[in-house]
Amino acid sequence: MAMQTDVKSKHLGAAGSIYADRTRLKGFIVAPGTSTACTFEFRDGGASGSVLLKMDVPSNANPNSLSITIPGEGILFLTNVHLSIPVGSVTGITAFYG
Repeated sequence: MAMQTDVKSKHLGAAGSIYADRTRLKGFIVAPGTSTACTFEFRDGGASGSVLLKMDVPSNANPNSLSITIPGEGILFLTNVHLSIPVGSVTGITAFYG
């Protein structure tokens, strides 16, 4: 059996770096903004890096947080994990990685 790594978390309210090294994204919680649809991306290699996960959140007058667990060992990011929010807005995203 392979050894598991410690899971860490980081909260962001806007685009930015989540972790600046090789890691696996295990899951995340999204708190969408009120009545504003949004699209966000997790990129490997900074703001212009490869998109490894993209998600759309529909608009809703009474938004609820969404909790996403990534199956298996998570998504492998070779250089870093960067959150981009090219469309809309979110109140915040908490990412779990390790």
